[in-house]
Amino acid sequence: MIQDEKITDLSYLKEMSGNDNGIIVEMIDIFLEQIPEFENEISSHYKARDWQELGAIAHKAKSSVRTLGMETTGKCLEQLEHFSKGNLKFELQTKKENGIEFSLKDEKNWLNVKNESTNDIKLAIIPKLVEQFLAHCPIAIKELKKDMDQL
Repeated sequence: MIQDEKITDLSYLKEMSGNDNGIIVEMIDIFLEQIPEFENEISSHYKARDWQELGAIAHKAKSSVRTLGMETTGKCLEQLEHFSKGNLKFELQTKKENGIEFSLKDEKNWLNVKNESTNDIKLAIIPKLVEQFLAHCPIAIKELKKDMDQL
């Protein structure tokens, strides 16, 4: 990312709101409230290697960041969601191959990921994606607060 390049872009939000500053400010406020939750959950689920929950929060955050024009961050979260599913499948396959009995949660998760491609297992990429997301958050907060002051 170029130093002066913004990571947020309110064009979509302005278009969808009919350029209503009240709606734009409200959406930014909601996002600013969500960001700490997204940061904390992505960080904690990553550290716990809880691929199911990591993928779920990446999925949830993805639409929020894209609403605010954070396309690079949205792509990052899309990949994080995708690779989390692949890693979950890998761990469940390993349990299955080692004769470890599935819990009810494992059974449910297996149904969700059993058709994921094994090529989707890229543990090495997940830390980079988490780091990228966490680095973008404070920049986005700063940009959005500045944008709100100008509305």
